[in-house]
Amino acid sequence: MGDFNWSKQYQTFIGRNDGIITPEQQEKLRKSTACVFGMGGIGSPAFEVLVRAGIGKFKIIDNDVYDASNMNRQIFANIDTIGKKKVLVAKEFAKKINPEIKIECYERIEEENINKIISEADVILLAIDELKPCVIISRAARKMKIPVVEGWALPFGNVRTFTQDTPQLEEAYGLQTLGKEISNFSDEELRRMGTELLFGLGKIEGIADFYSDEVIEGVARGIIPSFAPMAWLTSVLMANEALKILLNIGCIAKGPDFTMYDPYMHRIPSIGR
Repeated sequence: MGDFNWSKQYQTFIGRNDGIITPEQQEKLRKSTACVFGMGGIGSPAFEVLVRAGIGKFKIIDNDVYDASNMNRQIFANIDTIGKKKVLVAKEFAKKINPEIKIECYERIEEENINKIISEADVILLAIDELKPCVIISRAARKMKIPVVEGWALPFGNVRTFTQDTPQLEEAYGLQTLGKEISNFSDEELRRMGTELLFGLGKIEGIADFYSDEVIEGVARGIIPSFAPMAWLTSVLMANEALKILLNIGCIAKGPDFTMYDPYMHRIPSIGR
């Protein structure tokens, strides 16, 4: 597969990629760096897909540990990993696929460390549902001209990408934080905005049909249901979008609208506004 300085292990590992992508494209992936924010239901499957694609370096971020409630959808969650840090479990798993992979682990996302985290990144995957870090990440990424791929654990597969050519993430959601210091907002204000953001996704055609009044009340309290098929479908769409960005192929799902697929009715739903 080309005249590249690949170890025998790497060449064997990515051998079946040949024919779908070229050796030159594979080398581009090997030299690329991806940041994955969140090792939960969406972030961890996306991370595994990108590891198996042969990306050479990652920065992964999560401050949580696995518990039993994660096992219905989080790909690295099992009896043996309960109580262990998600980023360390993910790193160990990835090393068993590609021992040559480089992975940096982080647990905090703050204005003071975000530039360090995303430095050298070629693409960012945003797979967290807490508003404040999302704003911090998206602002820093825009300044550093790094594409941000986003998706939500909705019943429908969904993905969109923010670049220099799209509205900002805060514009897309109509957030009150736009143009203001994030420190000006209390945790309660940010939590409220985050809840409103989630309810705004209910405007998408067919989404509200999946949630009873009781579930909606739970979402308002921070109890968000999730299901492996819907999380993983979005994960794969996000990972594929990141690969398209890195290889400069295909059509990117640029924001502010999501590119979305309803697997239950096999349709492209109306986004709604």
